[in-house]
Order: sequence, then structure tokens, then C-alpha cells
Amino acid sequence: MDFFLQPMNLALAAIAAISGGALLWPALTGSRASRITVTEATMLINKRAQIIDVRSAEAYAAGHIQNAKSLPLSNLNEQLPLLKLKKDKSVLVVCDRGVSAVKAAVLLTKAEYADVHVIEGGLNAWKDAQLPIVKS
Repeated sequence: MDFFLQPMNLALAAIAAISGGALLWPALTGSRASRITVTEATMLINKRAQIIDVRSAEAYAAGHIQNAKSLPLSNLNEQLPLLKLKKDKSVLVVCDRGVSAVKAAVLLTKAEYADVHVIEGGLNAWKDAQLPIVKS
């Protein structure tokens, strides 16, 4: 019992618990979406993956991935049926940093989209890799 009362051991136990929780978070939230790099995303795009940009309409207009469809996270549930995405094709979800895209990916998996991916680092990572963006 003295082992856990020592400050260093207590800190290590806390770090282990937090790390374990972070690993379990996707399973607990129901997300089957994977996080992929921009390189993996470009490979899926070359295989005709569908791209959803969940940033605001203003951010989308300022620059987005070519062929990405704008669907702000705040409107996702209402507007998703209007996009007519194919549930059996890969779907890439992108935002600025990859945080909002995870929320959208959870909603997409709950809507039974089979192959949902979040671009790790979002559009910022895409730009950092010097990949092209288009403006509308």
C-alpha cells in the first residue's frame, strides 16, 4: 500500500490511467472512424473518396480541398441527406485541426456510413504538406 502513497508512483499511476482512458475514448464514444495522415487521405481521394468539410461556410469559401462538399458541423444532421453520399464509399472528414471532424465522424458512423476517416491535423496539416486547396 505504501507504493501508491509515494508522490512519484501516484503520478505515474495517474498518467497510466489517463493514457488508458485516451485509448478507450473512441470505443466509448461509438466512433469507428479512423484518423489518417494527409498522405493516406490523398491515396483515398485518388480512389474517389467522398470529402466533407465541416468548417463554416466562410472558412470553406476561403479555401478547401478540391471536390470537398461543405457541410458545417452545426448543420450536419439536417443537411446530410441532401448531399446524397454513398454509404458504401470512403468518406473523408476535414476541419481546421481535426477536432470538429471527429464529432462529425461519430455522427456519420451512427448514420451507418461504413468507411469514415478523419484527416489528422485537418486542413492545417493539408496546407503544411503543401497540398493544393481551391477557393470558391
